[in-house]
Amino acid sequence: MESVESAAVPPGPGAGRLLSRRVREMFRVYPKALVGDVEAVHDLRVAARRLRAAVTLLAENPEGHRARRTHRTLGELARAAGRGRDLDVGIEILEKLPAAASPANERLRRALRASRSRARGLAREALLDLDVAHLRRDLRVLVASSQVDREVLTLRLEALRQREERIIDGELAAGRGRPHPDQLHNARRAARRLRYAAEIEEMFGGVDSHAANRWRKIQTRLGDIQDRHVLSHWLMFRERRAATRGDLVLAVAARRAQARVKRDTARRTREFLADRAASAGNPSA
Repeated sequence: MESVESAAVPPGPGAGRLLSRRVREMFRVYPKALVGDVEAVHDLRVAARRLRAAVTLLAENPEGHRARRTHRTLGELARAAGRGRDLDVGIEILEKLPAAASPANERLRRALRASRSRARGLAREALLDLDVAHLRRDLRVLVASSQVDREVLTLRLEALRQREERIIDGELAAGRGRPHPDQLHNARRAARRLRYAAEIEEMFGGVDSHAANRWRKIQTRLGDIQDRHVLSHWLMFRERRAATRGDLVLAVAARRAQARVKRDTARRTREFLADRAASAGNPSA
């Protein structure tokens, strides 16, 4: 695959060089992802999101047509690569439930594996359908034209931090301390954007602020909750489908598994919100 890095990339640890690094990281795993390598698909999704954050912060004109088109295509790429990933985690969760070895629960896992296989197939098709050639041309221009300096980056980072932290505060405060799954998911996405922005800041400045790691931990905990919401929704669908077909054994197994997953989700949500409240009361914690 032809290199994305242009001969016009500025030398040193500046914006163009940093943006080029994120481009290389993504296209390094792209070929393996296209042939269905599971870890490569996951790495591609993460790399696409990191590159998307880099374009927002390091493109010379992030509101320009080319940058916005690149941002949109990278979002499509990340969503395509993400199909089936939640189900990977769902299988692991099911395997740890009580009575996981029962015949009915084994049938649930087989059904979940089949859903995952279909999702992976759709992911490969979606990746093949993307206009990657156009994306690569746009990225070459963005890399070559980027002259963002520390002052501009600092202003962009501050605006991003204020916006994303408002989103997190608002979403987690909703529902009188009992946020809806969609609100928890929105908070997770905001934490992810803050994490990747902090990584850019640390790489640009050459210092470790620990902010990226702090946001990574929040993203991970909210991600664990989201994975269980996804699994709970899938189990509800399987219960209804089994009941419609008269398969009461599988319907009961799905209902019991869903109840356990919901309890675990509620516990994790309470603990996360309590820890967050404690941290707000003790900023040095």
